[in-house]
Amino acid sequence: MRRVILASHGAFAEGAKESVSMIIGEQQGVTTYHMHPGENAADFAEELRAEITADKDTEYLILTDLYGASVCSAMMQLGIYDNVRVFSGMNLCLILEILTGYPNRLTDADVEEILSVAKEGIRQVKMEKTEEEEF
Repeated sequence: MRRVILASHGAFAEGAKESVSMIIGEQQGVTTYHMHPGENAADFAEELRAEITADKDTEYLILTDLYGASVCSAMMQLGIYDNVRVFSGMNLCLILEILTGYPNRLTDADVEEILSVAKEGIRQVKMEKTEEEEF
C-alpha cells in the first residue's frame, strides 16, 4: 500500500491534487497538507510520524513545495523511516509520474527516473517566429 502526501504553504497542495484529478481522475491514497499563517508544519509532521511508525507496511511518499522551507524541513525529519521518501520541488510532472508509473515500492533507480521525468517538464516554451510570405 502507498500513501502520497502533497504538502505545501497555502493552498498549492490542494490545487495540485485537484489538477491531478482533472488529468487522471480521483486517486486513492493521496492526501494534502497545507500550512497557513500561524500554523506549524512540525505539528503535522508529528501526527504523520505516529501514523508512519504504526503502519510500517505502507510506503509514504511526501512531496513538498520548496526545498529548505519550513514544510520541507519538517517533513524531511520523517525520511529517517525506511517506508518514507521525501521529495521537494513538487510539480505536476512529479506527482503524475509517481501516481501512474510505479505501482510497487520505489527503488533508488525508480526515484532517479521519476526525478528525471519531473525535471524534463520544466522548460521555457517559445514559439518560433516565421517569416510571412508577401503576395
